[in-house]
Amino acid sequence: MATNPMQRKANNYLLIGVLVTLLITGSIIAILFMQLNKLNTQIKQQEANMKKVYVVSKDIKSGEKVSVSDLKTISVIKDAVPSNTADINKLTEETIARIELKAGMVLTENMLDETNTQTTNDLRTQEYNTVELPTQIENDDYIDIRLRLPNGTDYIVISKKRVEIPQINGTDSLNTIRINVAEQEILLMSNAIVESYLVPGSKLYVTKYTEPGMQEGATPTYLPSNEVVTLMNADPNIVTVAKNELFARYNNNSGVIRGNIVNSINANSAEGKQNVESGVQEEITKAREQRQSYLDSLGGY
Repeated sequence: MATNPMQRKANNYLLIGVLVTLLITGSIIAILFMQLNKLNTQIKQQEANMKKVYVVSKDIKSGEKVSVSDLKTISVIKDAVPSNTADINKLTEETIARIELKAGMVLTENMLDETNTQTTNDLRTQEYNTVELPTQIENDDYIDIRLRLPNGTDYIVISKKRVEIPQINGTDSLNTIRINVAEQEILLMSNAIVESYLVPGSKLYVTKYTEPGMQEGATPTYLPSNEVVTLMNADPNIVTVAKNELFARYNNNSGVIRGNIVNSINANSAEGKQNVESGVQEEITKAREQRQSYLDSLGGY
């Protein structure tokens, strides 16, 4: 059948239109494909230039423990990452912050340290309500407990203890702290408490570490009485290393330190016994009142 020239011309135009459309569409697809490849290349290059690091997810005070739950992972540009970023696999139960860490900080090795605390068989949790506390003290602060005599001499009884403030009905205790102490430290504190009673004007008090993660514990300078030293020597609960350290300190300094403490006690012997009795009674009363408040907070149990 013969084709009308006009119809043939129309078909040709249609064919040309289809070919042009296909050409344009193919060109667009080719351009899009090249752009997509370029974008993928840029993404891969960017990913290759990124590094996963651990950042602190909450504020952590100097000396506080750092655990995996306190961290989160983010990706940052390699050039902005310190070379000594922390390895999460190296965190232990004794890992602490050397400095105060703020949420969002990239964690580095020099921000962390390991405590020297060892859980020995003689370690106990002890509460004390006979020491004067600073106006600002919080859970997880690190402290020394010191004894100051009225003649101005000042001795470190026990050093670098992480403190806990007991709470009753959500309120911190005003006069009680809780610390972990070994057997020899319990005896040292008991001796220091009694001698603080024996010497009017003496002061058993707490001092705080400013950067406990970076500061080593102070060396105790207080020496107990001869009777307590003898007791320590016979006490099977005190580890040998602790005994040796105490005896070395005692043998080297007992003449000066104990002489000064004994002189202060003798100078106040008339009222010393009465002070011990009243001081111990006050200690017992405080403990009973706090225990009763705690029981009341449990609903009468």
